[in-house]
Amino acid sequence: MNLNGECTSLEDSPCNGWCTARIFGDVVCKGCGLADAELARWSRMGKMEKKLRVIDLAQHNYLIRHLQEER
Repeated sequence: MNLNGECTSLEDSPCNGWCTARIFGDVVCKGCGLADAELARWSRMGKMEKKLRVIDLAQHNYLIRHLQEER
């Protein structure tokens, strides 16, 4: 991710800023699709695991940051 918050890699967090897991206690975030446990361990996940998870979230039509139009 660059300093503007834009994704530069599939390893970047898919968080789009609409986290229902952290704010409302949902088990799975309705914004990006990550489970609460995944959010907690994202920084410790391996590069390949992160990339595969981001691809999976995109295939399930979550509004991940990687797919948002640049402003």
